[in-house]
Amino acid sequence: MDEKLKNKETLLVVNKSDGNKVKAVKGVDDTGNLDAVDAKEANQGQFIQIDEKAGVLENFFSNLKREFQDPTHFNFFRSPIEKIENIASALKEMFKDEDGNSVFLSQSRVNPEDFNKQQKTQDQSQEYKPVDESRINWRQLEELGVTREMLEAQGNLKAMLNWHKSPNLIQVNPTFEGIAFQVQARLSFDENPDGSIRLKADSYQPAPTLDIPFHGATLTEEDKKNLLETSNAGRIIELTGDKGEKIPSFVSLDKVTNRLEAMPVANVAFKDTLKEAPLSSEQLQSLYEGKKTLVEGMTSKNGKPFDGYVQFNAAKGSLDFSYDGLDRNKYKQENQQSQNQEPQQKVRIPTKLLGVDLDDKQQTSLGEGKAIYVQGMMKDGQDQPFNAYVKVNEEKGKLDFFKWNPDKAKSQGAEVKPAEANKTQVAVNSEGKTSESLKNVKDPIKQGQNSPTEKQAEKQKETQRPARTVKKSGGVKM
Repeated sequence: MDEKLKNKETLLVVNKSDGNKVKAVKGVDDTGNLDAVDAKEANQGQFIQIDEKAGVLENFFSNLKREFQDPTHFNFFRSPIEKIENIASALKEMFKDEDGNSVFLSQSRVNPEDFNKQQKTQDQSQEYKPVDESRINWRQLEELGVTREMLEAQGNLKAMLNWHKSPNLIQVNPTFEGIAFQVQARLSFDENPDGSIRLKADSYQPAPTLDIPFHGATLTEEDKKNLLETSNAGRIIELTGDKGEKIPSFVSLDKVTNRLEAMPVANVAFKDTLKEAPLSSEQLQSLYEGKKTLVEGMTSKNGKPFDGYVQFNAAKGSLDFSYDGLDRNKYKQENQQSQNQEPQQKVRIPTKLLGVDLDDKQQTSLGEGKAIYVQGMMKDGQDQPFNAYVKVNEEKGKLDFFKWNPDKAKSQGAEVKPAEANKTQVAVNSEGKTSESLKNVKDPIKQGQNSPTEKQAEKQKETQRPARTVKKSGGVKM
């Protein structure tokens, strides 16, 4: 048996609808259903592990959504991992006479509803409320050289009113037996039993002291290395309380004060999702053990996916995120594609363009990024139609108009060859040219017009008549 699993417990489940078959709980699958394996020593590495950390069971049962709706379907029991095969066999025998063995079964039975109620009670009692400033004795703080204005100006007040430590070191001036001291410390507010608010100071020291016992626990070399490199011990350390009780705790190093901080495991509860990424029972187990845990597919504030290592920091009371060894460009192509698609989605392929109905073939060609030739379009404020090639500009998210076909290489001398009936109109409206018979016509040329109208011809003749010669006067002789 794996030495690490000694003195560890797991959950056994008895399925009434399957002939009271006994299995070991592995966790909860992605759909919220029970995931279990045979209660064999060979599978012990897959078992869910439970000990003093009630949070493991709370998360497990909260994830077991379907079973909460019908809790009588399964029966759960605690079992030492090293004795799991014997206990599983005994449970199967006891369920042959469940009523007669009810006393023995109740000793190790785990009721999911108890954890559901407990979780609801904790959620209600732990409803977040910021510090009530009316309960702060600011005059008392001023005696230490701390004012509200000073905390606000230094950027410390907001964090402190949310029950966090001041981000920066603050100088306080306590007095002991008539002697004044100057101390650099991180300050925070704490609640007294009577509901009043007191100031708590975590003083600064020049360097961490990791070689002396911390609350009765001696740090290993691995602990020290982890604390200096990541700020976290990387495991649960059993500390000794004021009354000699053993308290499994997270231990971290406050990099601002260089002092060790601890947080009892019983005071920490992780949610089953982190930044929209679901956490498996194995990931939750790893977090409750103080380990650095990889979580993939999280979503940042700007909506982009990312991966990261997370680990609980007792000094901060929250999770640390790190990215060492991860491919930070893993989602770069996906994000880039998403950005490139945004302008394309803004271009709507019209059924009618500047007064001209587009047929299905033209609409399809535009949608495929091809240029189409459209005749007789009318711009607002103009009384003459025009013809042009039209193509989608994906980068700018609009339609562009061209005198030539943009799909043909202009540098290679490709020419636009419209239909014979439209050559004159293309030359006039799209290329700024005129035919020989229309070159002196000043009036606008209509679509399909190849020769001047009668009125235009008359005006054209007038402009072509030779100008009358004016004889120069010789002046008057005096």
